Amino acid sequence: MVISIVSLIIAVILLWWVSTDIMIECSRRKYFTACIVLTILITIAELGCILTDNTIPANRVRCIIFNTLGFALSPFVFLIESNFYTYRKNPFAILHSLPALLSAVLVLLSPWQGWIFWVSADCSYGRGAYFTVYLAAFLYSICLSLMRKIRATRHLPVYFKKRILVSNAVMLAGVLFQVGHPEYHTTWILITFFLVLYYALLCEMVSILDGLTGLLNRAAFNKQLASFRAHPQSVNLLLMVDVNDFKRVNDEKGHTYGDHCLRAIAHLLQAAFPRHAKVYRFGGDEFSILLSLPSEDDLLPYLDKLDAQVARQRREDCDFPSLAVGFHAFDPSQSACDIINAADARMYENKRARKSFRLL
Repeated sequence: MVISIVSLIIAVILLWWVSTDIMIECSRRKYFTACIVLTILITIAELGCILTDNTIPANRVRCIIFNTLGFALSPFVFLIESNFYTYRKNPFAILHSLPALLSAVLVLLSPWQGWIFWVSADCSYGRGAYFTVYLAAFLYSICLSLMRKIRATRHLPVYFKKRILVSNAVMLAGVLFQVGHPEYHTTWILITFFLVLYYALLCEMVSILDGLTGLLNRAAFNKQLASFRAHPQSVNLLLMVDVNDFKRVNDEKGHTYGDHCLRAIAHLLQAAFPRHAKVYRFGGDEFSILLSLPSEDDLLPYLDKLDAQVARQRREDCDFPSLAVGFHAFDPSQSACDIINAADARMYENKRARKSFRLL
């Protein structure tokens, strides 16, 4: 009982923090908030089951209500939370809800059919023949959420994935432990702690992400540059990318259009370079990219791909700006400042060359 009360208090505090957090987008915060609300309701249901003496027949109705509430809602917790990590509407998203919906139907019929659980006339409780359907739906929702987390953090430093995997493993261990030992209520206290830990991770993610483009920001770049190491037989490269005539774009088309261009450029950079490349908004209209390749020559296909994407964008929108790119291979004898300056110098050479070409 104490564990459930502690879990409930922590979840309520977390709900307060999340609901008043101005850094998380409102359109996405609602999913995390709904997840916490469901966790609170299920914890209350679990507490109700603990407080209801299942040896007294008069308590049978309350026992059924609490079990129905807990079992019906559980698969939806991470199913809803997983939407926090999706950026595009998926017309087939309803398919992910089918296991939870099937489980909910079986749960709602369980007071009469005993499919997921049963409560006998003397108020004794037991698991039904289709309890595994509920368990499969619950585990599916957790795995779906984990998969979306990993996908959403693929451009972030690798330690984010490690923390997500470790915290999910501990949470799953708690769920499976309670499945094997139902007398120990480990599931929802560990899920509550998991949500707290993930909220802390979200706050760190916000601190290193650029609010406009969603790319890693300058603070993240500085940390990564200081520890960036090439794999064996690879070369580390820093690319500096600048938007040409961006002041003119803002002056003539307005800052809203300028913001649209920056978001589009961020998308083009992520699409043009390999998945292991780290793309940053360096500041203003300047971007930077860190990546390792077997040689400098292997960079050329990616630069050609970027040029082709920008050219296609400019054919569709004649006001869309072009880009200037410069790169520099890491030299162990150079400081971080020297590396940035060298890449910057080549980027400005490229910018001047493009201007000279337009004047010819």
